[in-house]
Amino acid sequence: MLTAAARPDSAPVLTKKNLDAPAFVVTGRASLALQDDITIAGTLFAAGTAITLPAGEHRPGSDFGIFVDGGTLIALPDTRDTNAAVPGPLENGLVQIGGFHFAPGGNATARSGGDDIPAINPFSIWDLSFRPACPDPRGMFVVSLPDGSRSWIDIYKLGVDHLKDGTSRCGVTIADGESLPGRIGGNGKVARLDFPTAQEILGHHGKQLLTYDEFRVAAFGVTEKTAAGKDPKITALDAPRTSRFGMMQATGNLWDWGTDGDPDNPRASIFGGCWWSGDDAGSRCADLDAWPGLSDGLISARGRCGHMRPA
Repeated sequence: MLTAAARPDSAPVLTKKNLDAPAFVVTGRASLALQDDITIAGTLFAAGTAITLPAGEHRPGSDFGIFVDGGTLIALPDTRDTNAAVPGPLENGLVQIGGFHFAPGGNATARSGGDDIPAINPFSIWDLSFRPACPDPRGMFVVSLPDGSRSWIDIYKLGVDHLKDGTSRCGVTIADGESLPGRIGGNGKVARLDFPTAQEILGHHGKQLLTYDEFRVAAFGVTEKTAAGKDPKITALDAPRTSRFGMMQATGNLWDWGTDGDPDNPRASIFGGCWWSGDDAGSRCADLDAWPGLSDGLISARGRCGHMRPA
């Protein structure tokens, strides 16, 4: 299998007509195609060009890169190191121009959660001119907010080994006040996962905590007023509580640290409810004035960042 070990070369230039959407569109649960003509290093790829996940390698919960291999577009597992540079030319001659997340289940289509059939998350697709502003675009989805702005949000809750895995990875131990995440410096674990610690960890990855406005949009589509019924322990599919945008374990699993959205002095907030509070859990469940020093086994965190506008 071809690997994706990044070199410190500058990223390639991707030219396309529509800068307000990714160059790729989902055509099936495990396939996508160009929805716009694009040019890479002088080579034109026509709209409609198909990209299919490699047989036997599309493990649910994995991130994939879209690569140019000569005159061909291919999808491969994106196994770059978390601290690798922005995608660019690779040692094997491939050039990465985008990526997406192959989720363990489909997104919600109404207000009763998603399903358990693995599928590409259509809101996770990114390319070199349509992507999150943080260094690592993997494991995120984009939402449009009522004010017209875009935010990219982590599909999964923060994991304990975020320095190795990044902040959004399927199948890892969820960080909370009992399963503590690693220190930014790599020397042991933090003492608490309180509000300022969650902010610091996500800031290290170029991200911030969600505002309430971001959370309520991103979590829409879950089965309201329901909970998982047990401590989830790991990031995974919980189909009834998957959102329209593919946010996993969005509600009724563990609370997520966030903010009330005040632009000058954002207050500590918690969103979504926890695994035993089904009567309250949901996309509008929030405490917008939580105690910032709180750290316990019911509160995790989730990251967000802005949308990178092309120069």
